[in-house]
Amino acid sequence: MPVSTNNTASRKSLDDDLFILSPRHPDSRLETDWLFLFNKLPPDQWFSADYAYKTSGWLKVHTNIRKRQRILTQISEAYQSGEYDWAEYRSQLLKRISMHILKLHQHHGVEDEGFFPEFIRMYPQLQAGFEILGRDHVRLDALLDKLQVQNDTLARSEVEDKMLAEQLHQTLVEATDLLSQHLTDEEDLVIPILGLRQG
Repeated sequence: MPVSTNNTASRKSLDDDLFILSPRHPDSRLETDWLFLFNKLPPDQWFSADYAYKTSGWLKVHTNIRKRQRILTQISEAYQSGEYDWAEYRSQLLKRISMHILKLHQHHGVEDEGFFPEFIRMYPQLQAGFEILGRDHVRLDALLDKLQVQNDTLARSEVEDKMLAEQLHQTLVEATDLLSQHLTDEEDLVIPILGLRQG
């Protein structure tokens, strides 16, 4: 018995749905309509020979951000668990925090003032996605300012201050959670633009 046209179309639609790519994490804030470039250049191709020369620089910056954030959190956890004493904790943390904050502010500035406006001009339909990333920067910058104040206090605190260490740890955890979300959403939006653009 022949299959009706409607059933064939319905089956094809179901089959197509199986191959629709989703963002890389379940909490992504990216709308499906914004993923038309992500679908053309999915993550398993980002480091391929055809695209790596355009995508690897941005991804390397993000890898370094994640690494610095992870090291800071690990140092804080080591103090919390008693692995580090106060002097070692301060020694390990102070300069690393200052450098991390500086590099993140620089990175956000380059994106906000240069790349993001350029990408919106290229793809106006992605403006709402870049507005989400811009709001993340505002929240992250506020957390970084709070972290800098705490780090400055830590620099003056030669006598152990467990409450300060706990407050600093909570700020690091908040920043880690937001960065994790932000960087993945940003990559899903930006890396396909970089890989697919001409030049």
